[in-house]
Amino acid sequence: MATVSSAGRRSVLLTGVIVVAGALAGWWILTAGRAANEGFDITDEGYYLLSYRWWDSNPLALTGVQYIYGPIFEWFGYDIVKLRYFRLFTVVAVHLLFGYSFMRWLRGRRPASTRLWEAAGTTVVLAAGGMCYAWLPQSPGYNDVVLLGALTLVSCVLWMAAAVDRGTPVPFWIFVVFGLVIGVMLLAKWTSVVVIGLIVITAVVVLAGQSWRSVARGILYAVGGIGVTAVIVQLFVVHLDVAVPGILKVNKFIAGTSYTPPELLQLYWSSTVNLLGRTLAAHGLLLLATAAAVIARWRPLRIGAAVLAVVALVLSVRHVVVGDGALGGSQHIPMYAQTLLAAVLVAVVAAAGAVIAGRVGVTPSSRLGRENVRTWVILALLVLLPLVQAFGTNTPLYTIGFNGFAAWAAVMIAVLTGIWAAPILARLTLATVLTGSLVATSVIAYTGLFRYPYRSVGHSQLTAASTLPALKGMYLSEPAERNFSRLARDLEPYTEPPGRPMLAFDKMAGLVLMLGGRPLGEAWIAPKERARTAAGIEEVCRQNRPSRLPLIILNREISDLEVNALRSCGVDFRTGYVQLAPAKQTIGLQVWVPKSERDTG
Repeated sequence: MATVSSAGRRSVLLTGVIVVAGALAGWWILTAGRAANEGFDITDEGYYLLSYRWWDSNPLALTGVQYIYGPIFEWFGYDIVKLRYFRLFTVVAVHLLFGYSFMRWLRGRRPASTRLWEAAGTTVVLAAGGMCYAWLPQSPGYNDVVLLGALTLVSCVLWMAAAVDRGTPVPFWIFVVFGLVIGVMLLAKWTSVVVIGLIVITAVVVLAGQSWRSVARGILYAVGGIGVTAVIVQLFVVHLDVAVPGILKVNKFIAGTSYTPPELLQLYWSSTVNLLGRTLAAHGLLLLATAAAVIARWRPLRIGAAVLAVVALVLSVRHVVVGDGALGGSQHIPMYAQTLLAAVLVAVVAAAGAVIAGRVGVTPSSRLGRENVRTWVILALLVLLPLVQAFGTNTPLYTIGFNGFAAWAAVMIAVLTGIWAAPILARLTLATVLTGSLVATSVIAYTGLFRYPYRSVGHSQLTAASTLPALKGMYLSEPAERNFSRLARDLEPYTEPPGRPMLAFDKMAGLVLMLGGRPLGEAWIAPKERARTAAGIEEVCRQNRPSRLPLIILNREISDLEVNALRSCGVDFRTGYVQLAPAKQTIGLQVWVPKSERDTG
C-alpha cells in the first residue's frame, strides 16, 4: 500500500507540473499568436523581410538566411503575419523535440521514471522556450536558425547518447539529420561553426563510448547529410556559385569596419564578467543558501539553512520585481539576464554541492554523483550552449544567448532529479527557483510582445489596420499607419510598377518593402557602415546597372561617399535628383526623385 500511495503522490505531483508548466507555455504561445499581426519595425525586421522578398535576385547579403526564409516567405504570398506564425511553429516544434529528446535520454539515467515524468519535463522545457520572444523582432532571422538548429543538433546527440547507454546502434538517420542541420546553420550564419564545433566534439565523446567505429560511421553519414543540404540548395534554391560569392563580397565590405576576433572576445569576456558580478551582488545570498541547504544534514543546520533559504528567496524575488528582472524588451535585457543566470547558478551550486557532499560522506551519495563522463560532457554542453550559440554577435553574448534558456532549464531538471539523496531543503530550493524562472520567462515573453515590442509602441496602441499591400492584415499605431499610407500615396507615381530600386538612408529597409521597392545593393543600410553601403551600390551598378534610377529616401544628409557611389550608376546626385517636397510634407523624410521623372510629371 505504501508503494501505491507513493506512486500516486508522484503521479499527482507530475500532473501538477504538467498543468503549471503547460499553462505558462500556453501563455507565451497564445501571446505570440495574438501579437503576430501587430506592429512593424522598419529597421532590423524590415531588413530581414526586404532581403527575403528579393531573395532570388539580390545575392549581396551578409549571411545566407534569405535562402532559407525567402522561399517560405514567397510561398506564403509575402504575408508577414503568416511568416511570423511560421516562426512560432518552429520555436514550439523544436523546443518540444529538444524537451522530449532530453527527457527520453534522462529517463534511462533515472530509475523508476515514467512516461508521465517524461511529459512533465518536456513541458517544462517548452515553457522555457518563451525566451525566444523576449525582445527580438517577431519575424524570423538568422539568430532563430542558429538557436533552433543548435537545439536540434543537441537533440540528435541525446538520441546518440540514449542508444549508447542502451548498447544499441545509433540509427543512421540521426547522423543524416545531424548533417542536414549543420548545412542549414552554416548557410544561415557562418559563425555558427563555433557552436557546431562544440556539439560535434560532444557527439564524438558520446559515440566513443560505444566504439571508434561508431564515430567513423557517424562522421560518414553526417558529411553525407551536409552534402545533401548542398545539393538541395544548388538544385532547388540558389546556385552556390551565386550565393557564396555574394556573401563573401559583403563580408569583405565590412572587414575594415566590424570587430576583429580579439575585440569581440574582449567584449564577450568583459560583458559576461560584468553580468556575473552583478548577478552575484543581487543573488549571492541565494547561492549561499543553496550551498548550505545541500549539506544541511543535522537538525540545527537544517533549521538555519531553511531560514537562510527563505530570506534569500524573498530578497531575490524582491530584487527581480523592483529591478525589472522579469520584463521583456531590449531595454530590460541587462536586468532579466541577472534573473536567468542566477537560476542556472543555483542549479550548478546544488549539483556541485551534492556531488562533493556525497563523496566526502556529509550526505548520502546522489545519482548525480554516479554519472559517467558522457553525461557530464552533455550537461556541460547544455550549460555553455546559450552563450556559445550567440558567438558572432557584436553585442554581449547574453543579449542573444539567453534566448536559449531552454538548455538551462534542462540542466536544472537533470540536477533536481539527480540529487534526490540530498536534503529535501536543497530540492525544494532548486524546485522553487526552477518554477520561478519559468514564471519569469513567461512574463518576459508576454511583456516583450505586448508592452515592449521591438521598436514599436505597445499592444494597446496598435489599433489601426494597415492599408498597404505589403503589410496586409497587420495593425500599426494610428500615427504610423497615417504616415506610411500618406508617403505611399505621394510616391505612387514613382513606385509603379513594383520592384523599383530604392535606397533608404539609414536603417529604413522596411520603408522600401512597404513601397514595393527593391534594394539597390545590400538591403542593410546603417549609419556606421557607409563604406559597406557604397560598396554594395557600386557592385550592383558595375555588374548589372538597373534600368531605372533609384528613389532615394533620407533621414539625414547624403554623404559624399554615397554620392560618389551613385555615379557608378550613371547619375550625379547633385544635378540629377530633385527633392519631391519639403521634408515636413513627406513625414519628416527627404524624398529625392530623378530630375527627369519630376520634370515629366
